[in-house]
Amino acid sequence: MRASWIQIVVALIALVLPGRALGTDAPGPAQVVPQASWWDRTEGTVRPSRFYAIRSDLDRAVTARYAALLDTMYGEYTSRLDHLRRRQADVLAVYMFARQQDYLNTLRSRFGIDGTGSGGMFFVSPNGAGLAFFTERVPEEQVRHVIQHEGFHQVAWSFFANDLPIWVNEGMAEFFGMAEVLDGDVVIGQVDATALRSIQQAIKDGKHLPLASMLNMSNEAWGANVRGGDARLQYDQAWSMIQFLAYGDGGKYQGNFNLYLQHLNAGVPSLQAFGRAFGATGQAMVDAFETKWKDFVMGLRASSFTSAMRSATFMAAGVQFLRGKGIQPATVEELRAALVEHGFEQRIRTHAGEYAIKATDPMPWSIPDDPQTKDAAWTASKGKAKKRKKPKKATDWDDGPPPLDLRTKGLRPNELLITWSQDERGEWQPRFEALKP
Repeated sequence: MRASWIQIVVALIALVLPGRALGTDAPGPAQVVPQASWWDRTEGTVRPSRFYAIRSDLDRAVTARYAALLDTMYGEYTSRLDHLRRRQADVLAVYMFARQQDYLNTLRSRFGIDGTGSGGMFFVSPNGAGLAFFTERVPEEQVRHVIQHEGFHQVAWSFFANDLPIWVNEGMAEFFGMAEVLDGDVVIGQVDATALRSIQQAIKDGKHLPLASMLNMSNEAWGANVRGGDARLQYDQAWSMIQFLAYGDGGKYQGNFNLYLQHLNAGVPSLQAFGRAFGATGQAMVDAFETKWKDFVMGLRASSFTSAMRSATFMAAGVQFLRGKGIQPATVEELRAALVEHGFEQRIRTHAGEYAIKATDPMPWSIPDDPQTKDAAWTASKGKAKKRKKPKKATDWDDGPPPLDLRTKGLRPNELLITWSQDERGEWQPRFEALKP
């Protein structure tokens, strides 16, 4: 989502419910010790990145992991946009926050930006610009989605400024946000099950947005829907339209879409640029395109790897939840039973709406079948996780033995493994790896 001093479109990803209000346990006035601001605490910090200037108070290993993701995605964005002229210099500052309140305070005091209700944003203001996000109580998968989604807005700003139509900007940001990136490999074109169900149901019910409305929608109209709590459909539809332009009819529209972007890059209005790129104008062209798009969407299926990542994030959160109760499951079956018994659910709020994943749902425990995936399942890891250095006694760990490692069985093209490591604060954090054949 872009934010500028001309126009701030509040359609930001709010990934988790707000935490406990700060200050409830604060000492009395006589005991208060002034603390430096986040900006002062991170002054002079240097974080490794090929393309970005990064300030962060996250664990160094976590910061490095997100910096690597940013660098990888920068190459992916620019490989698809570098046929266009750059209208202005890149704005590649990144601010990584461990705490939500530091994120909100810094955006407000340093840049004059209101980040309320958001989990991350790309912003442009008279006081500076950059990509900012926080990680407090945010699932790993969703942090990565924020980075990939907002990272596209950040790079697209160099090519289009405010001239990229909102449906293209948000649709492409979701397209890249859904990509799976592990070990430096980027797999684009992934289909998220939740987004797919949403847009398919809208088409079945005749509640999807007319194509002409999407092509002409202003930033103001888009933002009004977001503020009114009716954003899910427009985000999901924008993503599905980009997905169609990339892969519909065997990819025959990719050249037309690139031409459309060239016209937009040159300042041609959206509907006019669309007509020029696709060789026709008028309602007949729009109707024909809409029919093909709907047929394409109704034939889509959720991607196995994306579904596995969603499940992995859920189970990692479940492992941490049980660990807080002193429960250490040894198998996936034990994990599932314990989470069901304790009524565990993971509530996620995004720009497209809020939903809950429950332990009683089948989704976290199964992976959709597709031509590349046969009998995919989850199992406790007995292989690679053993390579970690382990103390002679379980009591030698800072907080007991490590949590349960998990991996897929039968997932193609790569297996997915969850291992755990302790950060600088001694907290166990999951790490996701793709195991190549």
